[in-house]
Amino acid sequence: MVVEAHQGLEVPLQSATSRKPKSLRKLLSQKLGFSKHADRVDASTSRDSNCSHRDQPVESDVGEERDLPAVEEREISALNDKGNDFFAKGEFDAALRMYSEALKLLKNPRITMDMEFGSEDQEDLSKGMRRFRTARLLVNIGAVHIRRENYDEAISVLEMSMRSSKLVPVQSSYYYRSCEVMADALENIGLVLYKLKTFEESSTRYADALVARRKCIELLTDRFMKQKGPKSNEAVAKYRQEVSACKIELANTLFYMALLRERQGKIDEAIMRCEESILLQKEIYPQLKSDTTSVNLFTTMGRLYCHESIQRYEDALEYFYEVRRMKSQIFGSMHIEVASSLNNIAYIYLRLGEFEKCLSLSENAIDIADNGRGITPEVCVAWTHKADAQERMERHKESISSYEKVLHLQSSLMGDKDIANAAIFEKIADVNLTTADVKAAIASLEKAIVVKRAALGDESCDLARTYRKLGECFEMTQSFANAINCHTKALRIFKHNEDKEGAAVQHNKLGGILKLSGDSSKSMEHYMASLWHAREAKLPSTNPIVADTIRNVASFQTN
Repeated sequence: MVVEAHQGLEVPLQSATSRKPKSLRKLLSQKLGFSKHADRVDASTSRDSNCSHRDQPVESDVGEERDLPAVEEREISALNDKGNDFFAKGEFDAALRMYSEALKLLKNPRITMDMEFGSEDQEDLSKGMRRFRTARLLVNIGAVHIRRENYDEAISVLEMSMRSSKLVPVQSSYYYRSCEVMADALENIGLVLYKLKTFEESSTRYADALVARRKCIELLTDRFMKQKGPKSNEAVAKYRQEVSACKIELANTLFYMALLRERQGKIDEAIMRCEESILLQKEIYPQLKSDTTSVNLFTTMGRLYCHESIQRYEDALEYFYEVRRMKSQIFGSMHIEVASSLNNIAYIYLRLGEFEKCLSLSENAIDIADNGRGITPEVCVAWTHKADAQERMERHKESISSYEKVLHLQSSLMGDKDIANAAIFEKIADVNLTTADVKAAIASLEKAIVVKRAALGDESCDLARTYRKLGECFEMTQSFANAINCHTKALRIFKHNEDKEGAAVQHNKLGGILKLSGDSSKSMEHYMASLWHAREAKLPSTNPIVADTIRNVASFQTN
């Protein structure tokens, strides 16, 4: 893998615009040189969130007929903006006060507003505005609940927001904005479900959010094209601004959908979503490679291309070099973030067989990560890549020394029993076997087993595979009793996990050892069991284990 568990490059799944304290529309307006209207700002632009408990506004309260003095729409916008500012600072109680005050104002039946939004009659426009505003504020409150991990309250409020969005009349100038809020609510519910590890339900919500975002663009375009008469430069500019903002929101939703699909192991779809996100962003920002906010997007794209099922290493390399350049530009060339990028590039060169480049980049990453920072995950990864390159270059003593350095660093950083140490023990065992030091390999594998049992328990198939390797090492030393013991433990684990293929391999191994030991009867039993499990696993006759088992069964029958 390009990104190892402790490397810290994976981006946590958040809602579409989670890294921005202000709305995308506001940021886009600043970037493109347009002014923004206050109703574009919302706390849902930072949705990886959390919250204090308050009585939530009830939808039926909105529009209650009360004898209240008229208020201006800009007062509601100002409260919303203040709430967003508090939200961005992590002052959630204050943010909730602002949002609640804004909701109270929305109860007033007399709200005056600027007429720049269109020429609809006051009553219809007021209804659309009221419901849209209510939906937006409920999304913001939901975002605060997410930040405070009050997930039940968050889902409840976000569902209220969706109901309010659906009440906006189709003919209202706020209708397409209600689709935006609907998408935000769906995304945030998807985020909650992701945090609760119900990934299929989460992906359904994100897929619905994608539909809503695409609908926003269609509605905007349709409304613009239906306008009669010549269109002013100002109208064209405003339309382009709105469409661009919607496309950026769609691009972000696609990006987080890609992260979710990656988590689910659906790599092909993750790549498709990520590629579409990049294309959309390039459409808005032609110089996307100069936009430092693209770091996470490019890192994810590179990581997906490096997946074992994809192996598009050359394509990944292009993205990781861009990430390195951007991080150097943002943080400086000696920053720890640059070391993580170097680690990714080194990994790709390792997979491409360019071991000298891998070694050089790993040493560069070590220099950066060791620069007065103490022990970091990045330095552990860099030393691992260095050791891997040395091993591939047949510099075996150096590679073992480097792997031992990794063990020391990882044990200091994460403890002796961290699962990452098991992988290093197994790498050392592989080097020992290459140099025909079987006893040393056995010692390393026994250490790996101790770590895996502590980290994974006694029923892990990963543990079973290490028992298998240890059993093979005992076979090499003709310690058949120890070999049978290890293979039997592996067999038990595979059967416990209903891993038919794993069980077929183990029965084959045991059959071979017993045959060498002269116990033909038990050997035949294991070979027949291997064939049964292979059939259950639907392994073809060309499978090496199946073919070997068939040969051995045939040899018994001819003798």
